[in-house]
Amino acid sequence: MTAYKKMKALPFISDEPLRVLVNRNGVAESIHEVDIVVCDAYGEVHFGMGSYSSKIFPRSAMKPLQAIALIEMLNQASNFPVITAAEVALICASHNGEESHSNAVKTLLKKFDISPEALICGAHWSLEQESLIEQVRTIERPHKTHNNCSGKHAGMLILAKLMTGNTDNYAEIYHEAQQKILEKLQIMTDSNLLSNVTAIDGCGAPAYLAPLKNWARAFALFSGGGNLPVETKEACLRLNKSIAAHPYFVAGRNRACSAVNKAYREKIMVKVGAEGVYSAAFHEFKLGLMLKTRDGNKRGAEVALGAVFRALGYIIKKDVRPYFFPEINNWAGKKVGDVTLQNLSF
Repeated sequence: MTAYKKMKALPFISDEPLRVLVNRNGVAESIHEVDIVVCDAYGEVHFGMGSYSSKIFPRSAMKPLQAIALIEMLNQASNFPVITAAEVALICASHNGEESHSNAVKTLLKKFDISPEALICGAHWSLEQESLIEQVRTIERPHKTHNNCSGKHAGMLILAKLMTGNTDNYAEIYHEAQQKILEKLQIMTDSNLLSNVTAIDGCGAPAYLAPLKNWARAFALFSGGGNLPVETKEACLRLNKSIAAHPYFVAGRNRACSAVNKAYREKIMVKVGAEGVYSAAFHEFKLGLMLKTRDGNKRGAEVALGAVFRALGYIIKKDVRPYFFPEINNWAGKKVGDVTLQNLSF
């Protein structure tokens, strides 16, 4: 069944959140409740479960939206250094901090004569086990370029330098670069984000609060739906194509984000956020998604994301099945449980 034919069964809307059951020998050991909304650029809901009017911090799931301001600026000028498609993907990344990620951040900053020491995101060891072991063996301590948000911060540093000539206080909400990013976020979400509580993300950048549905609308616009200025549409298209071409740079080895973006390429863009958040742009349908597990669990979010894919009629490809249909195994590798959906048959 094609995605188009399956979509004719929609809309599907329920006041109940999606319940993801983690089962051990047939007994539900844990339950993850997930709020989900898929809507178009005009706010019409095509798939909704739970409270999609509830306000959330999308955390890193909004990184592709935060990158729009910089890409617009780079697209409109010929006198700036050229950044590659892989570097565009990196600006949207929550990467593993593998060596290639760290080196790419350094290379990108060097193009604009910015020192990696200007990053304020803090340092942490790689999120990927093999890279972590290698780092512990070979370096005394991690660098800020290993931070999973260093690509986003590199983009913010570049935007700050292009706008003001310097990078001082580039992550502060009052900085011209952050104000430009905020302007784009408010257009995409159709929200006055400053009317809600603002906060600081784990990397030190501003974190914004808005209803789940408004974030989904933003990604419907990002997918090509609705009416945006030409320069914004072109920036969104470049971001989508870059992530599709270089999915490794948006996350890395053994990560759902990279696996899903690689499997579906320019048809679908997905982005993970902390505390059980996922965003997606379904380019074929011009729809956007935002979902969040109420307990902040990433496993529940990935299973829920797979459920939405099935609801929209997508075939679940082999490389993403371990994330969408995870097994519960013991340390010897024997299957001892599974993960199922309680209140959805897709």
